[in-house]
Amino acid sequence: MVLIPASALIVEDVFPPMLEECYAGQVDKTNTPYDVQTSCLERFLTHMNRNTSSIGLGRDAYDWLDSLGKKLHIRLRRQARRGYYRLRVRKEIRALSEDERDIFFDAVNALKRDTSVSPNKYDSFVIMHMGGAGASAHGGPNFVSWHRYFCVLFENALRAVDRKSRSVTLPYWDSRADYLMTNREDSILFTELFLGNPKGVVFSGPFAFWSTLTKPATLLRRDVGTGGWPIDPQTIKDVFKKRYHREILTPTAPDDDFANLESHHDMVHWYIGGNDGHMGDVNLSPSDPVFWLHHCFVDYLWEQFRKGQTKFGINSETDYPVAPNTNPSHLPNRIMDNLVPTKTNIQGFSNSFTKQIYRYADAPTCKNRCGEAYDGFLFCDKTKNACVSRSRQDFIRVNGFSKVKNWYPPIQKGKRVPITTTIKNMKPTKQPTKTEMKNALGADADILTETKSGKESFSAFSRKENTKLTQTSAAPKITKRFKMPFAKPRRRRSVKYTLNGDNLKIGLDINLRLMHELRNSSSVSRTSYKFDNLALSPIAIINKHKEIKPREMRKLNSKEHSILHFKLMDFPIVVDIWTTFL
Repeated sequence: MVLIPASALIVEDVFPPMLEECYAGQVDKTNTPYDVQTSCLERFLTHMNRNTSSIGLGRDAYDWLDSLGKKLHIRLRRQARRGYYRLRVRKEIRALSEDERDIFFDAVNALKRDTSVSPNKYDSFVIMHMGGAGASAHGGPNFVSWHRYFCVLFENALRAVDRKSRSVTLPYWDSRADYLMTNREDSILFTELFLGNPKGVVFSGPFAFWSTLTKPATLLRRDVGTGGWPIDPQTIKDVFKKRYHREILTPTAPDDDFANLESHHDMVHWYIGGNDGHMGDVNLSPSDPVFWLHHCFVDYLWEQFRKGQTKFGINSETDYPVAPNTNPSHLPNRIMDNLVPTKTNIQGFSNSFTKQIYRYADAPTCKNRCGEAYDGFLFCDKTKNACVSRSRQDFIRVNGFSKVKNWYPPIQKGKRVPITTTIKNMKPTKQPTKTEMKNALGADADILTETKSGKESFSAFSRKENTKLTQTSAAPKITKRFKMPFAKPRRRRSVKYTLNGDNLKIGLDINLRLMHELRNSSSVSRTSYKFDNLALSPIAIINKHKEIKPREMRKLNSKEHSILHFKLMDFPIVVDIWTTFL
């Protein structure tokens, strides 16, 4: 027998603020210490151990969800005995093979159709995100841990659909690739090849005409681009400049700080949901499968941050921030709302998720050839040194249909069908006739026509919105919108200067991009800069694309153009220089 000293069982923990507040409120009252202790403890324990089955789920759905978690724990214990774990690999959705993509969409639709539990298996997850989880799953440090566990449970449900789906992993949507687009609404992601149309009622793609749990029931709806924006590849870097969770999570990180990871998440919900889309509502957002792809990427970003912590010797599992203004629902040892089997909030910070269950494939970059994604979906934009999503127009221009087998056109109402030869051979320079398009898409298909230079052309993709369907279908009632934490991006302020010499004339067009930390600072001068002051300021050249050689200066009536990148204090500056030799 091994004796364990009692001191070894004592673990220091944060005193629950909810209890502290209760005790403090009893100081001036005549209650006995026993009454105070009993009252406060009963209130605290009731709050900590709420009945998570009372969230609107039927007992059948609750038991099914509970079984998913238990099966996962059994598998992990079995693998632990063997001494190794087979990790699932989560990839960017545009980097999936077509077969992987089809199996994923099939599994999601199978959950939606499966009414063996009420109302169906997919909407059971929507209810889990409703019933009281709003406060404990958002607006605090448990935001990242609650959604991590939520995504794992959903992934388990997908893998349990049938034998084919056993290999399914939840893909992520790296929305930075969409942020860099000229017209984001035209992203290939929101077409019949992936998630369906971006505006109004979703009438194309694998989730076309999905009914949702609103009362009365409404069809799945989006409003992409009306507000918010995808994750900005520049401002998200502020998250990775920090070391501790208190610096990137609410409430210790201000909502309007670009280092706040949850605020970046909120902006994408606004971007997809807009004014009347399901993704714009805190409770209804899982109704749109885009929800899972988005949260999977937020989890990816969090995991990258945690890896950075490890390099600095910080224990990610115990770095759970608690502040006086932390919502009691987010306290570390509180049971997570609505998720089964039960876990405490801080257990969601465990490394076991990414050491024993899943890992992430690297996000697409130019160095890794955009994650080996098909060039028709993602491409390396060398001017931005980043992978950018193809638009629907780009996809046709690069003859994208020739490499894709199946799609989900509107006329099929969510059913996957092979792409016809007419569509596969479609090129900007080789347009089919309208009759051929009708035969390829269906006699009742809405053929989208575009007229350029007096010549009519056809797009195989449907319109971004079926306006008539949107107007005649009820929109969901938005009861709790996500925050809009970041202000609209400032436009670049341009300052122009001209210098005249004996034999040359130089014009400078300087674009000043103010750093976000100074956006509310009264110290920022609003008067125009004088060139003398600019010249005397400490400027460091961090990149220089082109130099004007002395030999070229002797050329008469010639012009040279160069671009210089400077840093003026904390201000990135781009200078375009035109030199005219007289």
